[in-house]
Amino acid sequence: MNRIIKYIMNEGLPITFIVFYCVGLVLYFTPSTHNLFILITPYTLVLVSAAVFSHHKGWSTKTIAVLTSIFILSIIIEIIGVATGKLFGVYAYGEGLGIKIENVPVIIGLNWVFLSYASNGIISRYTSKNVPIILGAASLMVIYDLLLEKAAPLIDMWMFSKNDPPINNYIAWFLLALIFNWAVQKFKINTNNRPARWLFFIQFSFFIILVIHNIYIKK
Repeated sequence: MNRIIKYIMNEGLPITFIVFYCVGLVLYFTPSTHNLFILITPYTLVLVSAAVFSHHKGWSTKTIAVLTSIFILSIIIEIIGVATGKLFGVYAYGEGLGIKIENVPVIIGLNWVFLSYASNGIISRYTSKNVPIILGAASLMVIYDLLLEKAAPLIDMWMFSKNDPPINNYIAWFLLALIFNWAVQKFKINTNNRPARWLFFIQFSFFIILVIHNIYIKK
């Protein structure tokens, strides 16, 4: 048993994520468990994020401060965005992401932290120069959001008043992603984390399946 646990912690976590999200698809597509899927979504996001960050190399006060700052700042910006409709467009969060502060789920801050961290780690695999990493990671986050915006209403995460988000949503995403990835690079946060990279692409694939099903199969 100890060997199995050690394998999962060291090498098997990406495989575990794949299995985990496959089970999620089953729950989502099964009518009798669809609501259960929505209910447990925030807890599963916390669980997989905890698993990812347990593999972070080099925890320090600086790392905690940067990631915590991204978490807090992103929630504040989301609160402003929901309240005013000026930053991302007019949108509202559903019940799929759990506990809220001023109509914004707390877990959305964790999502910004993970996406900034993971996208930075992905681009850093191909270059060590700051500007390409910052621009590349920010662009990758916007690509992720293009898909996420189609999937979010399907799982009661959030919805825009006119269904499709306006262009300023993506501009705001890109600018925030630039700032967050600049901070990661400025303070030399180590984002070399294999499970984080895997989880990014597994989640992306998960959303692709949901969107394709909704467009071509469900209808």
